[in-house]
Amino acid sequence: MITDKILIKNYKCFDDEGCDLENIKSINIIIGKNNTGKSSLIETVKFLTNGNNAFLRTKRNGKIPEIIVEHCFNEITMGDTFPSNTSGGEIGMNHNQYGKTFIGSILKYAIGENLSKRFIGINKEFNSSATRYFNSYVAQIASPLQNKIFRHLSAERDIQPESLNTDISLSTTGVGATNLIQSIINRDIYNSDLIEQKLLNELNKIIYPDIYFSRILVQQDQNQVWEIYFENDTDGRVPLSKMGSGIKTILLVLILLHIKPNIDNKKIEDYVFALEELENNLHPSLQRRLYYYLFEFSKQNKCTLFLTTHSNIVIDLYNSLEDTQIYHITKIDGATKITSILKQVEFKKILDDLEVRASDILQSNGIIWVEGPSDRIYLNKWISLIDKTLIEGYHYSVMFYGGRLLSNLTYDYELINNELIPLLKLNRNSFVLMDRDGNNIKAKLNDTKLRIQNEIGQDSVWITKGREIENYLSNKTIKNWLQSIHNIKCDFNNDINTKIEENITKIIPHTKIKYNLNKNKYASEIISFVDIEQMDVLDLAEKINKVVKAIKKWNKI
Repeated sequence: MITDKILIKNYKCFDDEGCDLENIKSINIIIGKNNTGKSSLIETVKFLTNGNNAFLRTKRNGKIPEIIVEHCFNEITMGDTFPSNTSGGEIGMNHNQYGKTFIGSILKYAIGENLSKRFIGINKEFNSSATRYFNSYVAQIASPLQNKIFRHLSAERDIQPESLNTDISLSTTGVGATNLIQSIINRDIYNSDLIEQKLLNELNKIIYPDIYFSRILVQQDQNQVWEIYFENDTDGRVPLSKMGSGIKTILLVLILLHIKPNIDNKKIEDYVFALEELENNLHPSLQRRLYYYLFEFSKQNKCTLFLTTHSNIVIDLYNSLEDTQIYHITKIDGATKITSILKQVEFKKILDDLEVRASDILQSNGIIWVEGPSDRIYLNKWISLIDKTLIEGYHYSVMFYGGRLLSNLTYDYELINNELIPLLKLNRNSFVLMDRDGNNIKAKLNDTKLRIQNEIGQDSVWITKGREIENYLSNKTIKNWLQSIHNIKCDFNNDINTKIEENITKIIPHTKIKYNLNKNKYASEIISFVDIEQMDVLDLAEKINKVVKAIKKWNKI
C-alpha cells in the first residue's frame, strides 16, 4: 500500500484545484461514467512509473500539469540528508537533530521531468537555510510507483491473425499477440511450455467449467498469415478468430501478467498493470472468475493493478476483499473529482451512476436472502468458519428482504400476481434465512414463512430454532464481548425464546447498550468473539453446513 497522497493538477480533465489520489493498494478500481477522467487517471499512473515527459507538455488552459506529493517525513528515509557533523549557522543547532524535529510532519514535493523532485514545503515552520537539505531528502526518496514497469491494456482491443514478424512487442490494443505466441512456440530461443502449458493452464483456471481447452497451437495459412487455434473434446480445433471477444480479452490479460514478465526477465512485483473495462462481452459469472483471479494474482505476486470498469459486479466483489480500493470519478460543474469509496452511502452513489438495475445485481451465482445487514455479518462469519475459501460477491451474494417485505415475495410461479415478486425468475439459486419469531419453539409459524418454506423447498430455507438469529450466539461469546468491549462482567444466559436486547436488559437492567438501535455496530463487535467452538448452539452447525453445501452446488465445487 502507498500512503503518500498524490495531487493531480492541470492535466486534461483535472483543473487548477486538482484531485487527490491516495491509499493506492494492490488492486485499485476506477469507476465512473464515460468522459469523467478514468483514462486521464491511468495516464497519470503511467507518468508516475516512467516519467514520460509528454505528460508534462499537455497543458490545460495554458498551464503546465503538476503532480504534487504529500509525504510523511520520517527518520528512516532521512538518513544522512541532514548531516550530523554540521552545527550552527542560521539553523542554530546540530543539523541532524534539527531534521529530526520534523519527523511525522507532512512534506510536499513536485514531480518534474524524468521524475525529478523539487521540495515545496512542510507543514511546520522551518528555516529557509534548511531548504537544500529538504531538497536532498526528496531527491533520494522514491516517489509513488517510481521505477515500476507500466503495462496497459485498453478497452478497445482484439487479437487478429498476423503476418510473420520477429518482434514480440504487444500493443495496448492487442496487436502483436499472435506473433508473440507463435514466436514463443516456434523459435528455439524461447521455452514453448510458456504457451503450451503455462498460458493454457491459467486460461483454463478462469474459463472452466464453461469450457476446457486441451491444447493451444498456431498454424500458418497459404498466405503465410499466422492464426491461433484451440482444441477441446467437443468442437475439435477452433481458430481464435471464430471465438468470442471474451476469450481474447482473457488471453491478452494472461499474456501481460505471465508471458511478458517472463520473456522480459523481470519480476512481476515490479509491474503496474492498467487494465480497462475487462468486463466487456463477458458473462457475469466469467467476470467474477476473471476479477477474482486478478485479486489472487496480485496477492501472490505483490504487484499493483489499476482496473477501470462500468460493472457493478466488480464493485460487489472487491468491496468484500482486502487490500482493494475503489475510486469513484465524477464530474461536477465541469470539474473532475475523485472519491475513495469507504462508506455504503458512497457505494449507492456508484450504483446510481452506473444505472444498475435489479436484473444486473441478481446475475449472481446464488443469492442468500436475509432480513437485514446484521444477519449478513453473522452469516458471513459462520460461513468463513466452515469454509474460508467461500467469498461473498464471488461465490454468492447476500441480499435483504427487510422484515414484512417477505410477505410480498414468492418462489412459486403459480402464485405470481400483482402483489408478488417472482424471485426465482431473477435467480433460481436462492436460499432464505428467516427468524422464527415465536414465543416458544413449538409456536406455529406464520403463513408467509410456511408459504416460502413450501415454495422454495426444505433444502433452501433456514428458519431459526431460536426466536431470532442472535439466539445462535453462545453465552461465552456474549460474555466475552460485554467484558472485552464494554467492560461489563456478568454471567450471560441467551434465552432462545427471547430477543437478545431483552436478555441483555434482564441481566444488566441499566445498561446503555440498546442492541436493536445499533445492530450493525454490535454485530461487527460480537463476531470477533465467535469461533468454531462457539457453533454448537442449537442447530447452527447443521444449518451453516446446509448453506455451504448450497453455495458449493451453485458454483459447481
